[in-house]
Amino acid sequence: MNKLQHHLRSILLEDRAIRIKKTDMWHLPVVTYDVAFKRVKRSKMDILMKMMLLTFEQTEIRRAANLSELLLVEELFIADLLKKMQRMGLIRLEKESYKLTAKGHEQLKTGIIVEEMAEESTVLSYSPVHDEFWPETSDPLPETKGNLPLFRYTNNQNLINGDQILEVLSERRNELEENGFQTVVSEVISFDQQKVEHVPCLEFQLYNQDKDIYYARVWNTWLQRWDDILEKQIEEKERVEWQDGS
Repeated sequence: MNKLQHHLRSILLEDRAIRIKKTDMWHLPVVTYDVAFKRVKRSKMDILMKMMLLTFEQTEIRRAANLSELLLVEELFIADLLKKMQRMGLIRLEKESYKLTAKGHEQLKTGIIVEEMAEESTVLSYSPVHDEFWPETSDPLPETKGNLPLFRYTNNQNLINGDQILEVLSERRNELEENGFQTVVSEVISFDQQKVEHVPCLEFQLYNQDKDIYYARVWNTWLQRWDDILEKQIEEKERVEWQDGS
């Protein structure tokens, strides 16, 4: 951390009007969650499946052979499609004939096939101070000497809910494939808090002599950039005090 601090100091002092009034180190809590969710695959209904559903809606079909003769399609192909449509919950056998389910009626109406996928899992990292989910980082956090104090403005802890998680998963996991398939997150099954990461941050309280202004710069080691949200929080609460004490 000391090497990083010296590097950042040298960058800030490239502007000769800048004076560093104070430096500080502290940690920021970031909560990690194990999340289980499901996605669905959406695709435009092909003409054969649409014809089959329309047939089930309008007449009684008992066997694949009947449908094969009616639509002039190979029986084995029809049989495979019947199994798939039953598995997807589009049709069911009722009094020995195939009938559309409510799901089948809905998808016939929209012309969109919605196929459920297997349950998936992922890890999300959430910063309560920012009230936002952060991208995962593969780089280890820098080591510090001893325990750093907690960021002084962490009193207002935001609680997350399933809707927030669904939104961030949709942003990260929804896909549009070349063949017209669209894969979208449909449901958050569970989210369990696992641990709290302590993210080291470097704070610089600065004075610009030419402009006669005080301001803060904060380096976020998780995001690996200057963090304007933390800087604004500090400035809003302390800038007047810095000016009065100058």
